[in-house]
Amino acid sequence: MMNNITKLFQIKYPIIQGGMIWCSGWKLASAVSNAGGLGLIGSGSMYPEVFEEHLIKCKTATQKSFGVNVPLLYPQTDEIIEIIIKHGVKIVFTSAGNPAKYTSLLKEKGITVVHVVANKKFALKAQAAGVDAIVAEGFEAGGHNGIEETTTMVLIPMLRQVVDIPIIAAGGIASGNAIYAALALGADGVQIGSLFASSTESSAHENFKKEIISAEDGSTKLTLKKVVPVRLIKNEFFHKVEDAESRGATRDELISLLGRARAKLGMFDGNTSDGELEIGQVSSMITEEKAISQIFRDLISEYRQTDKIMLEKSKLF
Repeated sequence: MMNNITKLFQIKYPIIQGGMIWCSGWKLASAVSNAGGLGLIGSGSMYPEVFEEHLIKCKTATQKSFGVNVPLLYPQTDEIIEIIIKHGVKIVFTSAGNPAKYTSLLKEKGITVVHVVANKKFALKAQAAGVDAIVAEGFEAGGHNGIEETTTMVLIPMLRQVVDIPIIAAGGIASGNAIYAALALGADGVQIGSLFASSTESSAHENFKKEIISAEDGSTKLTLKKVVPVRLIKNEFFHKVEDAESRGATRDELISLLGRARAKLGMFDGNTSDGELEIGQVSSMITEEKAISQIFRDLISEYRQTDKIMLEKSKLF
């Protein structure tokens, strides 16, 4: 499976773990890297001192490539960047902000930079900023998302027409045949979030993992577009937001309703009624909690089986 992405990150498989808040600690990141993918520490839910601790533990737990996801909307981003440079991190994924803000600095330090986008405008902006690759995140994805509601199946070939750098597909990918489809559409690799969030090594609360596993089609919805678009499981908090939005609540009113640490309350503390439960549509296909090693075995097996099936189907044309 050697291609632009495996060469760029020095990994075996073009599979990247999403840097999900409250799920992506050092245990998950190192497990994914040890399995042949690229693990990412999700710095967005960590104070700088906590992030540094996870970074040190991850470096001890794996000798393989790993990186850090840095959402640019948090106030302590400068400190996170300083810690990344201090510890010689080689790969950084940025999201939720202007890709030009830190890309030049990181590149000067020899760091590979990837930025997450959800539309053509920001794909071109990221390429112009000098990033090495982009993550193209479709509407199906969990967590923070774009307001355009462009699906992964549309987004990947659309961006392939306008950018020259490698594309990593994200959103709705939790199986080997989905990986195959993403690569067929023009992606060079995939980023997987929801499936890894439900894994044994995920730092998510077991209550949240159970919600992921029990989710059905229609259990999630993109909401809070006036604040930051985010896909959530429909729980009591979600319905409060939905009611407020249907009454025409202002952005400030929605921010007040959201409050502080709402995602931590649901995803890390396990309050599945009042907490924010960020997950993708593909959660409806996840039926059990598995170790990362087993997840990778399944993904690779499914990919190879799909390859055989598609070879046979190609004879139809």
